[in-house]
Amino acid sequence: MKFSFSNKNEVEQKLSITIPAKEIESEVTSKLNSAKKSAKIKGFRKGKAPLDVVTKIYEPEIRREVINDAVSKNFFDQVEEKGLKLVGRPNLTPETLDKDKDIKFKATFEVYPEVKLNNLSKLSYTKIISYVGVNDINKTIENIQKKTCSWHPKNETSSRGDRLKIDYIGTMDGKEFEGGSANDFVVEIGSKSMIEGFEDGLIGLKKDNKKVLELNFPDDYGKSNLASKEVNFKIEVKEVLRSVLPDLNEDFFRTIGVKAKNTKEFRKEVKEQLEEDLIVLLKNKSKSSILDSLREANSFEVPKAMVESELNNMKVDVARRMGVDPKDVKEDLFPKETFEEEALKRVTVGVLLNKIIEEKEIKADGERVKQIVEERAAMYKEPQQVVNWIYSNEEQLRNIESISIEEQVVDILLSKAKPIEKELTYEECVSGVN
Repeated sequence: MKFSFSNKNEVEQKLSITIPAKEIESEVTSKLNSAKKSAKIKGFRKGKAPLDVVTKIYEPEIRREVINDAVSKNFFDQVEEKGLKLVGRPNLTPETLDKDKDIKFKATFEVYPEVKLNNLSKLSYTKIISYVGVNDINKTIENIQKKTCSWHPKNETSSRGDRLKIDYIGTMDGKEFEGGSANDFVVEIGSKSMIEGFEDGLIGLKKDNKKVLELNFPDDYGKSNLASKEVNFKIEVKEVLRSVLPDLNEDFFRTIGVKAKNTKEFRKEVKEQLEEDLIVLLKNKSKSSILDSLREANSFEVPKAMVESELNNMKVDVARRMGVDPKDVKEDLFPKETFEEEALKRVTVGVLLNKIIEEKEIKADGERVKQIVEERAAMYKEPQQVVNWIYSNEEQLRNIESISIEEQVVDILLSKAKPIEKELTYEECVSGVN
């Protein structure tokens, strides 16, 4: 067999495989003789059919199997001998399959990239400086109150933050369309739950008022038959409701699961929770920044098969979060382009982290693993049961060990890189500003 391949440092490999005809014919003959012993052919007793009859019936299938087995075995033997780390499945394309001639195949495949890390001490990252202020506490408390508020009728005209109970009829080109009408529908002005212009068009209305909204569905509207189309909504207001916030007292604190006797204690609890959340948020921002810096400082060719695999994993994750069976996911629901850039980033970072882990021989730290396990278990009613379950479940434990190792690598990167401080408000941190 002849076997040639391109530069080992290239991700995409191409090779030619040639298998001598005599090897194929010898194996085909051997298998035909074996088949003859057990062949059940009409008109002959089991195993008594002449070889030429057996050959006529079974040879095409046997020849295909022999060729496929030979090519596959020789391909993987050579890949292993050359020390290549195969990524994905090879594409084996036949060039010559003629009987009594050498079998020739062309193979294209990808290998795990050879990566040489640049000096980690030359990296830099954005270190966000932030704190929880009085206004952040006030706004958080107000949001908590709004979530548990009561709604009462008002005689004044509607304004932002009010809810309206309405009947509406939607028409396009003078005709009603499916899903465009409703009775006793409740909408909150400012919730952004309706198409642009709908909620703003309800400002300044009273009970029994009527109004026609002339709007357009957005270009990226979920239903393609409505996207970009002009639409009219005939509105009739049945009721205008204003929110009444609950008083900040011990009964209210108890209903939302906070152990506080007065407003001072409640504000302290809120502040402590916001500060805990901020610590996690700042940690994640530093991690994201240093990993971006690592990726940008180390350029290499990424195997398409790895990106494709990660892209599919992302689609499955999104489908599950949406309550959709991954098997029912269609391309138009989750277009490939939506995930490609992020998938490429994830794979690139993954390869670089693995390189650091390999070079520095990083192993999972038992104490860190224990801490992660306990943090996750703390979210459940019976933490110790969860801890015991994780330690008895090999797959779960391996996942947490992987998280632990990644955290160790990030700590190493942050310790070597140069921090560039940037001050943001708590609200900017929460809203995703970098």
